[in-house]
Amino acid sequence: MKNDGWNDIAYEFGDDEDLNEKLSFILNEACHVFRYHADGNWKEIYKPKYAKMLAEHITKKPSIIKKLLKLKDPVVGNITYAAIEITKNT
Repeated sequence: MKNDGWNDIAYEFGDDEDLNEKLSFILNEACHVFRYHADGNWKEIYKPKYAKMLAEHITKKPSIIKKLLKLKDPVVGNITYAAIEITKNT
């Protein structure tokens, strides 16, 4: 599933509706910024910002990693791998 960055997607990662809402917000924002605000700040500002937000949830529930990568969205994969690295360094 590829997020076009324009239309919000309600992602589902299990029965925890609060987690689904938080992750949906992060992923929708990241995809929107990546696809529609190409101001050259993705690598230095935006990617670390969204990866850090995602890392907080990965730390609490590592099983979401597999579900995130299964989406096969390049932006989601990009911030997921960055989030994994953040969790390794904490």
